[in-house]
Amino acid sequence: MSENMTRRVGRLISGSINAVIDAAENISPIIVMQESIREVDQAITEVRLELGKVIVEQHITQERLKNEENKHQLLQGQIAVALDEDREDLAEVAISKQMDIEAQLPILKQTLEDAQKHEKEMEGFIAALQAKKREMQEELERFKKISAESPVTANAETVSKAEDAFNRVMGTTATPSTATDEAKLAELEALTRKNRIEERLRAMKAAQK
Repeated sequence: MSENMTRRVGRLISGSINAVIDAAENISPIIVMQESIREVDQAITEVRLELGKVIVEQHITQERLKNEENKHQLLQGQIAVALDEDREDLAEVAISKQMDIEAQLPILKQTLEDAQKHEKEMEGFIAALQAKKREMQEELERFKKISAESPVTANAETVSKAEDAFNRVMGTTATPSTATDEAKLAELEALTRKNRIEERLRAMKAAQK
């Protein structure tokens, strides 16, 4: 996740809804709260999209690592056959390929480890944002019950002002979620779920042998 997104999530989690309401001045607190919740929803969507990309990258790295390790093992057997046949020239070629693989394996392993840490970090961000959203929703419901003000129509200008107030307090720049982003997110989630199912199936089959 980018540093800007990390800071944004931090501000959303630590931000005070009362500060946003005060910054909105004459705008209905209910509209301000609803806009604040929408901003948290948008952040959750963006983090999920990034999480999906990292999980896919992690799967690709795992497959690459597995293939390279299998190739290294296969070359070991070929080296033994070449030596048995007194073909040191062939053994040298195989050893050279092994050394190339050995040079790449630590990088692949580190890349995988970094991706796994990144995945856990973003899962934590999502959980925290969801908790913040529930807190804000509860506050909104309480305010609705005790509020004696007349209903205010949420026209475009009012919502825009509420959004500006939220951004001033939180230090964020709103980026509207598009249908394209939602479709990509759904596709990534489906792909990562399919990959996890396949991995679990392979593990279960291996355990039965």
